[in-house]
Amino acid sequence: MTKPERKNNCGERDGRGSFERSARPGGKKAPALRRGRENFGGRPFPERRSGPKRAAPAASDDLCWGRNPVLTLLQNRPELCRKVFLLAGARDEFRATVTRLCADNSIPVDFAEREELERLTGGAVHQGVAAYAAPIPPADLDDVVDALDPQAPALIVLLDHCQDPRNLGAVIRTAEVAGAACVVCQNDRSATVNGTVIKTSAGAAFRLPVAQVVNVGRAMERLKQKGFWVVGLDHRTDETVWSSALPERLVLVVGSEGDGIGALTAKNCDKLVKFPMAGRTGSLNASVAAALGMFEWVRLYGSAKASE
Repeated sequence: MTKPERKNNCGERDGRGSFERSARPGGKKAPALRRGRENFGGRPFPERRSGPKRAAPAASDDLCWGRNPVLTLLQNRPELCRKVFLLAGARDEFRATVTRLCADNSIPVDFAEREELERLTGGAVHQGVAAYAAPIPPADLDDVVDALDPQAPALIVLLDHCQDPRNLGAVIRTAEVAGAACVVCQNDRSATVNGTVIKTSAGAAFRLPVAQVVNVGRAMERLKQKGFWVVGLDHRTDETVWSSALPERLVLVVGSEGDGIGALTAKNCDKLVKFPMAGRTGSLNASVAAALGMFEWVRLYGSAKASE
């Protein structure tokens, strides 16, 4: 005898709330529910309603959020964008711009409820928008340097084991504003460009080249050969940043949040300088120190972007 086919819903409730078995085709009644997974306390499990299917991101895709980062992604690197989530019900110029850019680049848009956006972003301040994007390909440091005018001032910021993604994002944001040519970080034991970095950089990570190197020491030597002077920021040295002018073609080296510049990296610098400090803290936040160093260079030589 063939086993009767199970139905997801074997009957209907009558007005008193009791469960009556409905008739099956051919006048036969459906079999009674067995206790177990299908029947709990004499009541059937409620039917599960699956939500709308959403395209799953690739394992390597990352999420970025916030108006500036997502808009910058769509304007500068639309080929990296996989999907955009917009807050359902919102009506403003930003939404119209995003939907137009998505339509122009064949990027799917999902109008999500606020709870879903908060779940996607882990409760971050998403400003009603998020997007899945493929990882930003790291820039080739040699290509970046070779494209520069060898006679013009140039600034490169090199991070020695920066592990805090917020500091990396803040450095990228400041470097782009200061007109730096590139930010350089390491492959290992360092923060990489992810959603937090993109958000903190206000989208500058999509505009400014970010190179990754295996060995900081070798990268420093290559840059020296291309006419750059390497100056490290180290609060333990005696010379201040104002003791002598920073060089026109500058690699500004900034250390990690806790230990600062490593001993070998410091040894490979042409010079170490510090900012005078009156308080007891003893050191500056890595991104703040980097910003002060960058804008001391801007004070001397100006920003290439500002002069355009």
